[in-house]
Amino acid sequence: MKIRTDFVTNSSSSSFAVIHMESREIARLLEKYRNADIPWTTDFTVEGDRIHIENSDDLFCPKVPKNVGDVLDALLALLAEVELDDTGMSDFPEGYVYHQDQIALLQEAAANRQKLTDSIQTVDWLTGIADWGNEDEDDEGETFQYCYDRKKGISQYSMD
Repeated sequence: MKIRTDFVTNSSSSSFAVIHMESREIARLLEKYRNADIPWTTDFTVEGDRIHIENSDDLFCPKVPKNVGDVLDALLALLAEVELDDTGMSDFPEGYVYHQDQIALLQEAAANRQKLTDSIQTVDWLTGIADWGNEDEDDEGETFQYCYDRKKGISQYSMD
C-alpha cells in the first residue's frame, strides 16, 4: 500500500458570461422562442429592446464575437447550443440532432441574419475562464470582451 504524505490539491476552473445588448429584432426573436422546446443553457431577460445575460455557474461561452457580424452566431451558440452556419449545410436539418424548435429558430435567424445584425445598437460582452488550484501555477484565466456602440462608432475586441 502506498500512502501519499505531501500536500494534495485539486485543480478547478470556472467560467462566466455577462452580456448586455440592445437589439429590437434579436430581442423579439428570443422572446418568440423563449418557451419553445429549446434546451436553453442559461436564463436571459428581455426588457424592451435590451437583452441581459448574467451567469457565473460554469456557463461555457463557445464563441466570443470579434465584430458585430459575429454577435448573432455567438449568442445562439451560447444560449441555444446551435450553430447558425449549419443552416447552409446540404444535410441540414436532417443530419442534425437539434430539436424542431431549435431548427425553426435557426432557420428564422438565418433568413433574417442581416436584419437581425443591422438592428444591433449596443453590445457589452464579457466572458471568462478562471483556472486555479495547480501547485506549480499561479491562478490563471482568460477574459474576452467585445464592445460595440453603433451611435459612437465603437467596435472593440480584447482578450486578457
